[in-house]
Amino acid sequence: MLPASLAFAATPLKLAMGWVPNVEHAGVWIALENGYYAAEGIDFSYSPGGPNAPDPLVVLESGKAQFAASDWLPFIDAYEKNNDLVILASAFPTSPAALLSLAKKPVREPKDLVGARILGQSPANKTIIEIILRNAGLPLEYTMVPTGFSPEPLLAGDGDAYFCFATNQPITLENMGMVEGKDFFVTLQDTLGYKAPGGVLVAHKSFVKENRAAIVGYFKAYIKGWKENARDPKVAAELTVNKFGADLGLDMDQQIRQNELQIPLTTAAGSDKLFWFDPALVDGPMAEVARLSGHKDVPPAKDLIDLGPLEEALAAS
Repeated sequence: MLPASLAFAATPLKLAMGWVPNVEHAGVWIALENGYYAAEGIDFSYSPGGPNAPDPLVVLESGKAQFAASDWLPFIDAYEKNNDLVILASAFPTSPAALLSLAKKPVREPKDLVGARILGQSPANKTIIEIILRNAGLPLEYTMVPTGFSPEPLLAGDGDAYFCFATNQPITLENMGMVEGKDFFVTLQDTLGYKAPGGVLVAHKSFVKENRAAIVGYFKAYIKGWKENARDPKVAAELTVNKFGADLGLDMDQQIRQNELQIPLTTAAGSDKLFWFDPALVDGPMAEVARLSGHKDVPPAKDLIDLGPLEEALAAS
């Protein structure tokens, strides 16, 4: 129990999540369950995301949340309308976005995409493929095939590669007895040359300026939750299935496996900094992504990112 003075002074921080309350938010659940936010003087709450929820950035702009989980292109869209927005971190410095392929035609490097039929769920997938091919100096020769969020069309031979999340659809193949590296291959977009962190945390610059100490406290609790999660992936999976996502009908084994797969992605390759967002990516490949998506003038990283609170929390963790 916190002293009354601390409880009274707690800073409300609400996160508009980008997806349903599954194990993707493992560190949040542990931090909530163990009182890590409260110990930092944070009155933390969240609003779930998902297909039937309002866009997190809309929730942020409405004043109903102080943080929003988003992605790079939606953030740039929103920034053009309100330059008071800023990126504070990325949930997955190495994005789980990947291409799934089968042993008969594996996609392991950019050249394997030339002439391929690629199963994708959105128009943005085309931009990603073209950036990968251009960066590798390869011809833009491929065919996009519209598909849904199940890898079944790949198994049926409707395409050669399938846009997936490395933490999700490959588990379906594992459950069929298939073996990664033998029967199927999961190649991160990051490995193919499309480097864009996943799950960016967005806030208003004005809010950050006025509540910097509270945001540092938020990150301290968040980091502690994720570090604890890395020690035993089963704990957060149990919290997800039995408490925070209890009405979703989630499968325990799937949530444990998803958690195991996502933990290495909370840092970038070659780094030990949790949730870091490399500013050099914004001034390089991510600016190119934005321009190819119709954004002519992409501001420099110094205008879009503030890693100060995260850096302070990492130093204290």
